[in-house]
Amino acid sequence: GFPVIIFAGIYSGFFSPTEAAAVSVLYAIILEVFVFKSIKFKDIKDIALSTAIVTTAVFVLVAAGSLLSWAISYARIPQMISQAVLGTTPSAVRVLVTVTIFFFVAGMFVDSIVAIVILTPIFFPMAMQAGVHPIHLGIIVTLQAAIASISPPFGCNIFTACAVFDVPFLTVVRRLPAYLIMLVIISALIIFFPQLSLVLVP
Repeated sequence: GFPVIIFAGIYSGFFSPTEAAAVSVLYAIILEVFVFKSIKFKDIKDIALSTAIVTTAVFVLVAAGSLLSWAISYARIPQMISQAVLGTTPSAVRVLVTVTIFFFVAGMFVDSIVAIVILTPIFFPMAMQAGVHPIHLGIIVTLQAAIASISPPFGCNIFTACAVFDVPFLTVVRRLPAYLIMLVIISALIIFFPQLSLVLVP
């Protein structure tokens, strides 16, 4: 149900990604209340309140990240990084490898959304200069944020898994290497074969 709503709805032009998310939430509520009966109507209020609190925290992080991003741009740090790391004629592969390293390291210590808000204005101009497709860059950034979120010691999804499944930190970490290796291989394939991420682009 969800893939049909999200992908078919977006690619058919029936609704935008934001609208697809809202419709998916409504679909999930219908399933949980009427089909699986795992939640009741009275639970929806608590769920909505919890969601509002988390969303507010995310907006605060995004606001702080946006301010820091502006300060970084004002200080011309993107230009300095471009000259120091990539030289005057950056290649697409060098740009993407640098993006991968920076986003991976940053995502291990701060929330992925904050890392994206801060680092994207730094690397987007040099990626465009090197001829990287914006969608290709977006997929690389998203994938690195996902990898960083499950990377010890501070990957936020590790702590989420510990809380949800009530298991110790080390129990989760011991099961991560196989997933991390697989994701790193996928990252390398996407970097060196951009057509993998652009197959649906007209």
